[in-house]
Amino acid sequence: MDNTIIEHLACVEINECILKPPFHLVSNVQWNDKGLSFDGDISLYSNQIKKEDFVGIVPIQIKGTTSNKKTSKRNKIKHPVTKEDLEVYYKNGNGVLYFVVTINPNTYIRQAYYNILAPLDLKDLLIKLEANGNQSITIPFKKLESGSLEIICKQFLRTVEKQPKIYIEAGLDKKFEEYRIDYIRLQEETSFDLFEEPAYLYGVNEGIEIPLRTAKLQEVRTVLNEEVKIEDEEFNVKYEVRESEDRRYLLIEDSLIVEIIKETNKGKITLSKVKKLSSYLKCLKILKFLRDYNELPFTSSEFVATLDKKEDFSDVEDDIKVYKDIIGIFNQIGISGNYTLDDHENISELFNGLLSLFKQKQYQMLTYSENIDFENSLVQVIKLSKYIKVMVLFNKENNEYTDFFSEETLNKVAGLLPKREIKKYESEDIENDYWRVSIYSSQKLKIMHECANFKLDVIKKSFANKYHDVNSPNTINTALDYLNYFDLENDARYIEIAEDLISRYLKINPHDILGKINKYQINIRKFEGLSEKETDEVLDILEEAERENNKSICFACEVLLKNRSKAKRLFDTLDDEEQKSLIPYPIYNLFQGLKQ
Repeated sequence: MDNTIIEHLACVEINECILKPPFHLVSNVQWNDKGLSFDGDISLYSNQIKKEDFVGIVPIQIKGTTSNKKTSKRNKIKHPVTKEDLEVYYKNGNGVLYFVVTINPNTYIRQAYYNILAPLDLKDLLIKLEANGNQSITIPFKKLESGSLEIICKQFLRTVEKQPKIYIEAGLDKKFEEYRIDYIRLQEETSFDLFEEPAYLYGVNEGIEIPLRTAKLQEVRTVLNEEVKIEDEEFNVKYEVRESEDRRYLLIEDSLIVEIIKETNKGKITLSKVKKLSSYLKCLKILKFLRDYNELPFTSSEFVATLDKKEDFSDVEDDIKVYKDIIGIFNQIGISGNYTLDDHENISELFNGLLSLFKQKQYQMLTYSENIDFENSLVQVIKLSKYIKVMVLFNKENNEYTDFFSEETLNKVAGLLPKREIKKYESEDIENDYWRVSIYSSQKLKIMHECANFKLDVIKKSFANKYHDVNSPNTINTALDYLNYFDLENDARYIEIAEDLISRYLKINPHDILGKINKYQINIRKFEGLSEKETDEVLDILEEAERENNKSICFACEVLLKNRSKAKRLFDTLDDEEQKSLIPYPIYNLFQGLKQ
């Protein structure tokens, strides 16, 4: 068939598509076009064909091609576009609505296909051609359904309006407050595929969208939380649904993975290594439900999975029982079911050890059991594995270990500090002979923090007046321990405990010099400086310390005043023992942080 006839028939087809009710489109198709890369345009009107209803002009390109295939049943075809044509379209800045019309050379049946080539599409195609050195590129075209051209023209104009060429060139290297993804999707499309269709990426600053580039979706992720009911038990499950071009994934509690291949609708189920006991137990219960009912227990997701080989999960009840036992032991010794186990943890050894030690009470397993005085050594640190240790309290009445960091322990065990030297066999008056102190104040904070059952909120509560006399002589040093740990961990909860202890201590002892100095160094950490009144008070303390030749106090004051050179000279005048005694205190951390 002659090329001129092919092109004329192609133009006839597009004109027929244009001339459809409600007749809002006017054809400006150029026959026998010998000009640049455009074959005319389409004028769009909102109502009648008159100036006040004019909406815009859509530049078009029409290509005809012969095909013996039944194109009416094909929703998409591919066709090459030349680099020089793409360059013209991009330079013009208004995009192009590109048509390819297939013509059966025997029956002359025609079918039109289209592709909206907005400025970002054109730039992306030119970048690809520049990279591979080719002079043409093959792109997909969608079937032009009868009566849909007006909607396509409207979408074309909306898309092109958002992609001024000058913005595309200017926005490449900028940073934006947010980014948005936009698709071209017609209301009539029922087979729209997010993974096949190109998307447009826009950068947004102060509400203004700047076109950046085209994008292709790789994966969609949806995170859901759902209350699931299985065998009269309700529990919350967090799961993530992922979908890519060829697969669907369901990730349950970061442990159970269901993977489906779209093409075959077959897949596999993978249960990963234990990370969190509570999550793993939920996954086992869901597996049992899937085995028993051949469906997943979720209602918020349309993800469907069934089991072909149910025998692979015949022992899941036994696993559920074991994990319930282990979680019970974790609760007993104060480890949360959401505690994250180390990736290198030997789960089998850990579980066997926990069951033997805490369920069967085989305390002789402890490597140092011969040295344990069960009558007096109530608090012990037990290493459960290479990665887990706990601080527990031995309950002599029940012959069992319990959580040291629990409110039950806080209310059952009291910390006592003698106010005077009490001789053996001398009668003791608890109220008058002892300070009541936090049961945790005698433990090293670093060792407690390393334990898997460590709970700072319980420790904080232990310093309330009910459990701790703030006027006891260990209050200042305890506060400084927590201030030191704040410097180490940068966790505001530690400085809150230190500040609370110092503030309450100063209410009782308002003129205590050490209390004031420590209050001021807390303020410097919190507010990066002292108020004018606080600075004057530090100067008064400094003058008094200079008169008494108390170099340690002088050093602390110069640090608070941020006089690094004076503080250093004072520190250098101290003897070795005095220097060693100062270094562990948080005031020395503050000194080290002063600028040279």
